This record gives sequence, structure tokens and C-alpha cells, in this order.
Amino acid sequence: MIINIIPTIEGGGAEIIVQEIHKIYLRKNIESHIIYFSANSKISGFNFTSLDLNRKNPLIILYLRKVIKKLIINEKGTVIVHAHLTWAFFYTVLAVLGLRNIKLFYTEHDTTNRRRNIPFFKIIDRLFYSRYSHVICISQGVYRALAIWVGLKIQKKLVTIPNGSRIFPIYPRTSIKNRLPRLISIGSLVHKKNFSTSITAISKLKNEIESYTIIGEGPERVKLEKLIHKLQLEEKVKLIGWSNNIKQHLYNSDIQLIPSFIEGFGLVATEGMSTGLPVVASNIEGLTEVLGCPNPSVTLINEIDSIEDWKKGIINTINNINKLGIKKISQFSSSQAKQFTFEKMTERYLDIYIN
Repeated sequence: MIINIIPTIEGGGAEIIVQEIHKIYLRKNIESHIIYFSANSKISGFNFTSLDLNRKNPLIILYLRKVIKKLIINEKGTVIVHAHLTWAFFYTVLAVLGLRNIKLFYTEHDTTNRRRNIPFFKIIDRLFYSRYSHVICISQGVYRALAIWVGLKIQKKLVTIPNGSRIFPIYPRTSIKNRLPRLISIGSLVHKKNFSTSITAISKLKNEIESYTIIGEGPERVKLEKLIHKLQLEEKVKLIGWSNNIKQHLYNSDIQLIPSFIEGFGLVATEGMSTGLPVVASNIEGLTEVLGCPNPSVTLINEIDSIEDWKKGIINTINNINKLGIKKISQFSSSQAKQFTFEKMTERYLDIYIN
């Protein structure tokens, strides 16, 4: 039995990954469950449980323990309990204290977090990390950063398994020589995604692009809406919230922007590239491993908060598309993306569980 625990059903890469590997486990006739702290009416399928509690509510510990005990009551073998993201990292350890036949796993999805700015949290984090049998890092960048934070003893528990991704069919886009390109970004509206920089860069290219669509939701929505209004970009830049039809949005776009300050892996990059999209992205650890640089379909930005560099990067990508042709660019992107499938990721997870 495998039980994945994650705070919400909506969000970025981690939420998608948990749902996709759950489907694969079920297809392999493995008893798989997902426990969410909160989930909305979109939850569907087999073996989902929602605690219907805010992720910061400490009562989650008791509710989580109750659900886990109910799931494993008749299970005689080892139960894999796999936590994802910060609140699940802490609550899961406390919820399973004293329960038998459970092996704890955690996936580290980011190269850093706010706790690592506070030295005192090193003690607390090491205490909790030590309770996990293995900690899976989604990239070498994540591994290196976490290894320093947790120290030599816990380093032995760390293992790198690259994320899997939804691989969409490549899309036959039309040339942009006689029309303006459509740009897209996908991610939570939070500071680390750095959408204020990409939006400001778009203001310098008003006559060079048709539109810029950002798919995602988060606490910076109001701030970004004010920036869009200030720059008079209401007709160019759209914040459309989360969407269940990511594939169609990617098909309708010509270039993907990933302006993040931090990315553990870059799942959205893989999804976009699988459709043939060229990418303009921050030159950061974790993300560059996925993009496969040097790659003719990828333009990296070194000065991540430089408006001018993002403007030049977008123009450079438009020129590359026109020079090499959209078909050749698409093939470079699609080929890179196919290295990261959920099936490959799931097999490596199962190998670790079995061992």
C-alpha cells in the first residue's frame, strides 16, 4: 500500500505529480491512496480523501492519523507513506508516531525555502528529516542544497530522482513570420516565480507580441493586476487563474517564459517543451538540468531581475524561430522533454520502496 500526502489538489508541479503517479500505481494494481488536507469539488477518481481543513490547522495531525489508521487496519505488509511539501513534511511525521509497519518517504521539491534563512530551523528540520527512511530530491540542484542543510548523517538518506512530466503530443504550429507571437507562463502567483519582471519586459515589447497569458493563482494576484494596469497592458497580459486544460493553452502559444528565481525541477518547462514550445528561462540550478542546455530551443537569462535581459531574450527566441524554422525548434524541444516521463519516475520510486 502506498499513501501519498499533500496539502491541496490544486497548485503547481507537486500536485500534478502526485495525481499522475497515483494513476500509474492503480494501473499496476498497487493499492494507492492520496490524502489531501483540503480539496474542492474537482476531486474525482479512486482512493482520494480530503480532510477539509486549512493546511495550517494543527488538527490535521489528529485527522490524518485517524485516516491512516483506518486505511492500514487490515494491511499486514509494509505501508509506504510519502509526504510532499512543507506542511505535509511536518504533520505526517507527527501523525504516524507509534504506528507499526510504516516507512516514511518525503520528496523535496525546492532548492530552498524560507526556513533555511533562520539558523534555529536547522535543528528542527534535521529532527524531522531524520524520521524519513529516504528523502527524494527532484534534481541535483535540490540535492546539493539540501545536503548542506541537513548535514552528513542525514545526507545518507538523500537520493535524486528527476520528476516525471506529462508528455503532450507535439503540436504543428504555424510560422510567426507573418503574425505576432503568443507567449505563456504557468505557475503560482508568488514572489519566487518573478512574474513582475516578465510582465514589465512585455511592456517594452508591446508591438512585438500578440499576447502574454499567465496560468496560475496566488497571493501576488492583486500586485500583478496593479502592475498590468500601471503599464497599460490590459489588452496584452491576462491572468486567467488555474486551468484544467493546460495542453490547449500550450498549443495556442508560441513561446514559454519561465522567469523564476527558484525552481526545484521545472515541470512546466517539460510540459511546454513536449508540445514543441521554445523556452526563455532563468539560468538557475534545477531548471537548467531539465532544459538540456545548450539547446537551440532554449534561451537562458543570467540576470534574472533584468528587464532588459528578458526583453533581449524574447527577441532572441523570436529570431531563432524565424531563422531555424518552427518545425526544427519544435523537434529540439520535444526530444528534450521525452527524457522525463512519469513512467520512468514511478519505476524509480517503486525500486526504492521495494529495497
